[in-house]
Amino acid sequence: MNWYCAPAESHRAHAMSSETFRQFYKLVEERTGIFLDTTKQYLVESRLADLALQHQYNTVTDFISMLVYTPVGCMHHQVFEALTTHETMFFRDRWFFDALEQTILPEIIAREAGTKTLRICCAAVSTGQEAYSLAMLLQESFPQLADWDVYIQATDISVAVLDKARTGIYSSTEVSRGLDANLLRKYFVKIENQRYQIVPSVRSRISFIQANLLQSTPQYPKFNLVLLRNVLIYFMPDTKKIVLDRIQKQLQQPDGILILGSTESIVGNPAFKQMQRGKVSCFTHA
Repeated sequence: MNWYCAPAESHRAHAMSSETFRQFYKLVEERTGIFLDTTKQYLVESRLADLALQHQYNTVTDFISMLVYTPVGCMHHQVFEALTTHETMFFRDRWFFDALEQTILPEIIAREAGTKTLRICCAAVSTGQEAYSLAMLLQESFPQLADWDVYIQATDISVAVLDKARTGIYSSTEVSRGLDANLLRKYFVKIENQRYQIVPSVRSRISFIQANLLQSTPQYPKFNLVLLRNVLIYFMPDTKKIVLDRIQKQLQQPDGILILGSTESIVGNPAFKQMQRGKVSCFTHA
């Protein structure tokens, strides 16, 4: 009789583990929008292994079980940050920044010449390279903005990456990705340990703010331009709709522009219409 108990117990344990992971995936999606399923279990376990050990859990499964059955707190937010992808670089997709420089920003600046105000949001900005790239582009190519009221807001769900972004300090490897030598000389100062720091005149142009794309942000201004690149690919359709509805409310009427990643699009959302600027697909109020 006992010979048959081990497989049965193993099966029950596996079922309990699967249910725990399912509930955990649901919690992560509700809190961050990130969709996970059984195909991502190896990724989840690899990213949470160090945290599980740090908090003295024998296995990632035990750690996740605790997270599922306790109220959301600081430990949960550490986990959410660990599961968030922070891949970024300076001037990522050069053709995108070319389109900004040649068509998109000139159109916006021409429209706002009367008010001399420019409002831009870089959402899910990670360690800040996109926002700093944009600030350098504005300084290099649009000297007419010198007496404008220019506001660049950079948001991310992760406090840790925003703390790094605010310092403007990057390793030699990070500045070598997408940043040409002229901009490195002009806008960075070399500091200890082969690191580089962006000059204060550029750092001061950006407001880094912790924000969750799933939460309402009524305190923010209406933006002329919102960059939300390579983020929606991690969300399910219902979550995408929530995020896009919130962003649509933050776009200036009637000409505010939203730009997504090159593999992303808005299908079946009547609030937006698409327009092409060079190789870049832009979205604005329908």
